[in-house]
Amino acid sequence: MRPRLLVLFALVLSLLAPLPAAASAPAPAADPPWTAQPLGPASVATPTGSGGFIGDTLWFSTRQANPPALIGLDPASGEAISQIPLPDSLGAWVSAASGTDVYVGTYTPAKLYRVDTLSGEVQEILTAGGSGAVVYALTVAPDGVVYIGTYESSGGRIFAYDPASGAVTDLGVTVPGQDYVRALVADDRYVYAGIGSAASLVRIDRATHEIADLTPPELAGATFVSSLALHDGVLLGGVSPRGQLLVLDTADPSRHELVQAPAETFVVAVTGGEPGRAYFAARPSGTLYGYDLWSGTAEALAVPAPEKAASGLTFHEGRVWGLVDGLAYSYDPASGTVAGLPLDAAGVTPSPEGPMALAADDEHVYVSGSGGVQIHDPAAGTSTRVFVPGEAKSLWPTGDTVYLSVYTRALIYELAQVSGPVTHLADIGHEQTRPRDSFFDEGTGRLYVGTEPDYGRYGGALASYDVATGELAVYRDIVDEQTISAVTADGDTVYLGSDIKTGLGTSPIATRAEVAAVDADTGAVRWSIPAPGAATVVGDLQLIGADLVGATSTGRLFGLDPATGALRWEHALGVNASILTPSATGVYTTDGKSIFRLTWPAPGAPVVSTVYTGLAGEWYGPASVAATPDGTTLFAVQGRTLVRLDVPGELFAPVSATAASSWVGHPDRSRVWRASVTVTVQDRHGAPLAGARVSAAWQGGRATACVTGDDGACVLRRTVADAAETTVDVTGVAHASLPGGAVEVSRTITVTAPERTSR
Repeated sequence: MRPRLLVLFALVLSLLAPLPAAASAPAPAADPPWTAQPLGPASVATPTGSGGFIGDTLWFSTRQANPPALIGLDPASGEAISQIPLPDSLGAWVSAASGTDVYVGTYTPAKLYRVDTLSGEVQEILTAGGSGAVVYALTVAPDGVVYIGTYESSGGRIFAYDPASGAVTDLGVTVPGQDYVRALVADDRYVYAGIGSAASLVRIDRATHEIADLTPPELAGATFVSSLALHDGVLLGGVSPRGQLLVLDTADPSRHELVQAPAETFVVAVTGGEPGRAYFAARPSGTLYGYDLWSGTAEALAVPAPEKAASGLTFHEGRVWGLVDGLAYSYDPASGTVAGLPLDAAGVTPSPEGPMALAADDEHVYVSGSGGVQIHDPAAGTSTRVFVPGEAKSLWPTGDTVYLSVYTRALIYELAQVSGPVTHLADIGHEQTRPRDSFFDEGTGRLYVGTEPDYGRYGGALASYDVATGELAVYRDIVDEQTISAVTADGDTVYLGSDIKTGLGTSPIATRAEVAAVDADTGAVRWSIPAPGAATVVGDLQLIGADLVGATSTGRLFGLDPATGALRWEHALGVNASILTPSATGVYTTDGKSIFRLTWPAPGAPVVSTVYTGLAGEWYGPASVAATPDGTTLFAVQGRTLVRLDVPGELFAPVSATAASSWVGHPDRSRVWRASVTVTVQDRHGAPLAGARVSAAWQGGRATACVTGDDGACVLRRTVADAAETTVDVTGVAHASLPGGAVEVSRTITVTAPERTSR
């Protein structure tokens, strides 16, 4: 998610100059107003969906880009000849050609569109689900009927659309209790469906809609049949997480074989090829394999895109064509050669994508997305992208290194230099796939990662990786049958927060999340408590001052005794925010719409204030704020744009002032008086800041300054004539302890003339 600045933890509790408090909702923004400076798209990419040929043009969709598009690529010229935007959604995972039309399935919302590739006209056909729903599978039968398969938390469904009549038929939940229809293929009589998260293969009679279960018993324990193709009377399917190709005789489904791809986890795409031969692509290697039907073995042919997942394979004009993020490639079986067509070189415009994680160091801002990390240099106004084999769900910069915790196989990588490449460090394994949080302990040199298990699995894990020795320890089910969603550490103790949700496609068993303290060396639980407020998700944990501070996904804050887990305080933030970012001026959090500052002027619950509104961040992961190590700058996401917010200087050096005035000469006859303003400056601990130079300007522009004494105070003086009042603007404080040696301040003090003596 983002680095926590350990050196600042002890400081946050005693930060002064808190903004106004609120009982259950953040207070309005304080003056001076914060402003957001746009730095460009947070992350840009061309993640591909599936595709196929119409004539000699390869048509494919884009996913995780807003708006998604249908791209027509001419392999002969290497150029994109058409880019047709689709209506607003989070992306388009699948497409299928039919004549000169292409059908495209989107997600959030899950809709089916028909695109006329000749005119560019886009027609909405049906809605299969709203927010969170996905069209994962799409196929066109020989007679033109279109079948779509969905993900829905209420069960994966199949819909049929007949273009001849315009009729839409809801075939219902395919397998009760299973949320995913991940693959579809159809012949004249049947539709075949690959199901998850408990892998199943079913056959549906297209006329009667009768369902037959064709799942071989050997698939027990697998999560998905995630890709399908028909070829020479054989049904080909990819089995996850086994790295196997399922081969099944459609005339006699009892005849089947499983072909193992060595050292692979996912068979991500399959296609028929020449008579008697098929091809499939697998991860994590990114290898393309060839398979002769019923031979029992697969042959590694090439690695067109190392570590990348193929979104689709198709066989056209004697070549195998594959789509991966940012690239289309072809494999020539005759020569064994691979040719690649980078999509950016073809003229495909990269699109801003929803960010997954955000972090910053003193020079760069890191935003992760699909298949990469966008690295911004705010000083230069530039950004570059580094390839990541998956999605970095958590980022942790420390020194010159960034540690990445990567989905889909719960991998740990490091980025040792901003130009890349990333280097693989460890596989967490233990049926874990999705990192949820990470924390790097500078004192012990250990990276801790909390994870969510694979689809259909229960029991998350805590991984401990020693960056010096490369030693990895994994502790699963510390919180029984829950995901580890938050992690922080102090010396020999790791603090964990959980999420009752586990692998996608499962139903939670627990009803309440937990917070636990565990031994960093053994994983033994020292104490464990139910999450305060009956929370089902602990979104973050931070050690702040003497408290272990937690936040839930519903915006509830709480403070625990780190030694015992005893509840010390609770506070309703009032908005749906969870990730906490400590800095020198407070702890910041966001609900994706506004930024909030938490300060602790006294022990107990924090004071919460709104410092910025209007973000409307379009996150693909949990919304967060990043801070530079010195705390002078925040970074956030506005829409899909990275923005910079400079932290007002007075939050680093809280200034208070008192005004006084006296007559020069006799009070009843004098027209001249002396204005005095005593300025007191405190450090971030709340102690008097001695030796600080206070810069100011009196009304009219006359500059002045004073230096604070041991009590943190100094006096600004001015003689005034023929005026009822005057003002002084305190503009800055300079001291070696402050960021850059000085901070700007905006504080105006008004001094009024003294009253005359009554006769």
